[in-house]
Amino acid sequence: MTETKTAHYTIEDLGNGIHAALARPDGFAVCNSGLVDLGEGGVVFDTGLTPDSARDLKSSAELVLGRSPSLCVISHRHLDHALGNSEFPGIPIWGTRRAREVILETRDQTMAELKREQLEKDIGELESRRPEMKSEAAVKDLDFILLMNRALLASAGRLQLIPPDQTFETRVSLPGRRGAEFVSFGSGHTEADAIMFLPQEKVLFAGDLVCLGIQPSMGNGDPEHWLTVLDEIERLRPEQIVPGHGPVTTVEGLEEVRGYLTGVLRAAGASKGAKLPAAIRRWEGTLSLEENVKFARGWLAAHRSRR
Repeated sequence: MTETKTAHYTIEDLGNGIHAALARPDGFAVCNSGLVDLGEGGVVFDTGLTPDSARDLKSSAELVLGRSPSLCVISHRHLDHALGNSEFPGIPIWGTRRAREVILETRDQTMAELKREQLEKDIGELESRRPEMKSEAAVKDLDFILLMNRALLASAGRLQLIPPDQTFETRVSLPGRRGAEFVSFGSGHTEADAIMFLPQEKVLFAGDLVCLGIQPSMGNGDPEHWLTVLDEIERLRPEQIVPGHGPVTTVEGLEEVRGYLTGVLRAAGASKGAKLPAAIRRWEGTLSLEENVKFARGWLAAHRSRR
């Protein structure tokens, strides 16, 4: 497998005009993306966090596909997957209808949080917490959050949150001879997530429905239905899966995510103070894990009350 390194990505050639753009830990992309030759145009899957990383992604598409991208698709609404949309003007950006709605509903608040003064305040507060961190893992997690905020601060004044201008509900075929499909199985990681699947090559771009080695955020989704979505993904029988975070994987990666989600739900349903299984504690993101368990406790309580 050949690789091309850029300032923000490691581009892995998955064969036949299909490329995984894996976010470098020292770059400002944060999430993984995809670059695919559709036969008649090219698609970028997830546009990254910052204008700089999005421009890097665009130039990478031109390099490995031999053409400028003709459309973008975003897996969900989180900023590390969609804030780079602004660097792809003049081409369609696809996403789920619900993702567009939530971006528009929250855009004013989000843009207020992305102002220079607010970012500087957030960075100061995070830095003040660093001496209080009790473990090396917690310090590493805090430093990752600081990295994201500093990346955003470096782009303050240039940040724009552009929602998808083309939307769908469950499935849409992307243009071109490849037969690529953009598919949503509903809520999971967020209110509405989407994958890109290449049925002939059995390659699947999963967004944050699949994260490996780093704690996925659970606070905007439905953890129980997330498990159902993983079953739906497995039924497609993908041979290569590009996760939202972490290395390219196979269906074995789906089992790791199942183990994480069920572990968090069990911990949330257990007595307070119960020890979390080692299998979920070993992933990066101690602070995120604490937030996920807290969210899952509230979600379970609300879910049970509806039954």
